[in-house]
Amino acid sequence: MSAFDLLTGNDCDPCTETAGVSSSNNTLKDECVISLKVYDFCRLQDCLTGDVLGPARAASDATYCDITVNAGDILTPPADTGSVSIENLNVTRVIVVSKKPSPFRPGYWDVELKFIFNYRLIFRDVNGDEICNVLAQNSYNNKLTLFGSISTETLVSTDLFVSGGGSTDMSADPFVLVESKAVSLAAELVYNRCCCPADGDDPIEAVAINVTIGLFAIVKLFRLVNLNVRSKGFCIPDECEDVSALDACDFFDSLDFPMDIFAPPQRAEFAAGVSSNIPAVNSNSNNRPNKGCTCGCKKNNQ
Repeated sequence: MSAFDLLTGNDCDPCTETAGVSSSNNTLKDECVISLKVYDFCRLQDCLTGDVLGPARAASDATYCDITVNAGDILTPPADTGSVSIENLNVTRVIVVSKKPSPFRPGYWDVELKFIFNYRLIFRDVNGDEICNVLAQNSYNNKLTLFGSISTETLVSTDLFVSGGGSTDMSADPFVLVESKAVSLAAELVYNRCCCPADGDDPIEAVAINVTIGLFAIVKLFRLVNLNVRSKGFCIPDECEDVSALDACDFFDSLDFPMDIFAPPQRAEFAAGVSSNIPAVNSNSNNRPNKGCTCGCKKNNQ
């Protein structure tokens, strides 16, 4: 009697089985897994102006337009600056400043985050020609409260992240996960006085730069927990695809024709997001000192 003769009507047909995959993979079973379970999360959408961020500061020791600065110094525009713009904005780091149980809401945790933004400032003269540029930085602190369950004094130790027989020790408090994206909105020159110069006085010069940044972020509190899940067994990976070098013309011929380049979308299509070529927000400032000089210096603003 062959092995196939032992199969009954309730058994799997061997002709329909996938080679190398056990039929037990189709049997549901309960398994214990270690999981990063999200206990609470929220989203941020903050428009950060110069009043919140403060003036732009040097991201590192640098020299621009014959001006030498150290990291953290307030940046000063060159004397002949007519406008300034911001480019290459990124959230370069998010620091968890503090994380502690809320004294007023049991099970909740007060979290303070510090977002650090790096970007490049481009200085231009009144004709729009670039004078020089410099790498700049600002930071922003935000406090929020999320549910992370009760605090425990349990110590968690594992050798997963340490080689050579050592171990990593950590508390059983919830962990913080932050996903963030920054958008450059504006850059403007800042002036140190608000009065019109008399005849013969030196023209008003900018003394600093303010930027406006849009921040999107999702903040999560999660814990390392054991979960009982329903499983079909181990994942069986597919065979790796043979990725051969593409011919340049074959790749080009496979692209969709970019009609938006030749026919920019009309208002209705643009508002509906039909176009894939959404223009970037114009972050250039105008040539007029529109903040810090509220009395209307007509001689300099005409």
